[in-house]
Amino acid sequence: RRTLSPDNVGTAEFASARLRLLIPAAELARRGGATVQLIPLTLLRDARVFDAEPRLTHLVLGKMAAGFVQLNETLFRSVLTTLNDVREEVRVVADLSDDYAALADALGAPYLRTYQAALLEHHDIVVPCQAMQARFADEARGSVTVIEDPYESPVARPPRAAASDPLRLCWFGTLGTPNVEMVAGTLEQMTRGLRDTALQLEMVTHRARGEMVQELAARLARVHPAVQVTFTEWSLKNTWAAIERCDFVVLPQDHAGPAGRVKSHNRLVEAIRGGRLAIASPIPSYLELSDFAWVGEDLAAGLRWAMGHADEALQRVTAGQRAIEQRFSPAAIGAKWAQALGLASGTPAAAPAAVTPRAVAPMALRRLNLGCGDKILEGYVNVDVAASRAGRRPDVLCDLHKLEPFETDSCDEVMAIHVVEHFYRWEVIGVLREWLRVLKPGGRMILECPNLLTACQMVLSNPQAAAGPGPEGQRSMWVLYGDPAWRDPLMCHRWNYTPDSLRALMQEAGLVNVRQEPAQFKLREPRDMRIVGEKPTAA
Repeated sequence: RRTLSPDNVGTAEFASARLRLLIPAAELARRGGATVQLIPLTLLRDARVFDAEPRLTHLVLGKMAAGFVQLNETLFRSVLTTLNDVREEVRVVADLSDDYAALADALGAPYLRTYQAALLEHHDIVVPCQAMQARFADEARGSVTVIEDPYESPVARPPRAAASDPLRLCWFGTLGTPNVEMVAGTLEQMTRGLRDTALQLEMVTHRARGEMVQELAARLARVHPAVQVTFTEWSLKNTWAAIERCDFVVLPQDHAGPAGRVKSHNRLVEAIRGGRLAIASPIPSYLELSDFAWVGEDLAAGLRWAMGHADEALQRVTAGQRAIEQRFSPAAIGAKWAQALGLASGTPAAAPAAVTPRAVAPMALRRLNLGCGDKILEGYVNVDVAASRAGRRPDVLCDLHKLEPFETDSCDEVMAIHVVEHFYRWEVIGVLREWLRVLKPGGRMILECPNLLTACQMVLSNPQAAAGPGPEGQRSMWVLYGDPAWRDPLMCHRWNYTPDSLRALMQEAGLVNVRQEPAQFKLREPRDMRIVGEKPTAA
């Protein structure tokens, strides 16, 4: 056990150790009022470690690499037993920054799923992004709190968004078996779309991946003879220098797969901190920061936009640096860890059954989670018509037909996850117009619901199985009518939508720029869909 001070924390090669363990530990030590120690995982095989002085009152089980968990199953089984034995006396919080269940199949490591399920069953959870919070909301028995990764670069670099000739691009991150095909395929598509533009791509990754980068470079050269790929050995300083040298940062991600969709913000944040516009795939955490980057599926289109809109690109990065200072600084992240562990001064009271908007804690962005049920999301004002579900109470209790507690033009975002299907078709247009009323001009409305087309396909493909009332009907009959296990009229579905019909409905209600984006909650695609629109700005 090593007692920490802000100056003796040290560093680590793995980003997860720095971002999820060492930097938060240093910030907790800097705040004072508590002794912060690092404890080797092997000591947790024996509960007697908790008898040593100073006595532990809180324990954070840090993020563990999936491969490490896979290779040390016996160790982790004994650690979980110890933590279960002491959790009545010691507050245990587990940091889940990867979806181990999704990785279990990809890596052929079934214990990863068992390990994750045990943490969700017995302990409070901390996750780095809202997509992870939503992913675990149905499985976790305790709380699931979002604490983002802090930025690491010591100073924000001056923003620049001018394109050079050749165009200088930077990619940095982990490259290995789980993601190399995704990275190579996305970059190949990008270079194919920019064959009329000379490109220089600097790839910053682990020193052992030089040969992998060479193979990727050869693959890109086959579709774009004028692309030059260079390999830079990873270090923090090398990464920051590469960002400084480039015109734009490219951040491909597997936005369709379950593992990629729950990645954190950290690489996009570092690009913004480094003063460069990022061209990034539409994973949920990047979409949260889309005002400060270009986020979409076609990275070549994003680069063409950036080259043609240098002034707007520069404005995005400049605004982004201000935003991430408030949300992702080490001090801000340390405060969130202190709050999650109950170490912050003043303990927040339990959410009341009904409050006025003035009683809700002020937020940098005011976002409503309408029809929240038991899915209470951090960073949102959670609103529902029911006083509680599964023991979880909303921040604001009101009828969703009439958002009387909220003033006109007062909210930056209105989100309703699996809510719109619970309204009758004849009333839903009025409901959407009421939700539109509380949005600020330019604010976003996000609707997720089941996709009627998928449900019909499921019924037609296997009518006998799809017609059942149990889990076999989750992608068919539940879409049409709701889950009968609720035994609650409020949970019945009253109308269903296709992507086109919901898009048309939102346009009829007065929304503009209406488009389909990847669903982030519940079962996601193909069963579910997400349609996003904006309130028109003043003419």
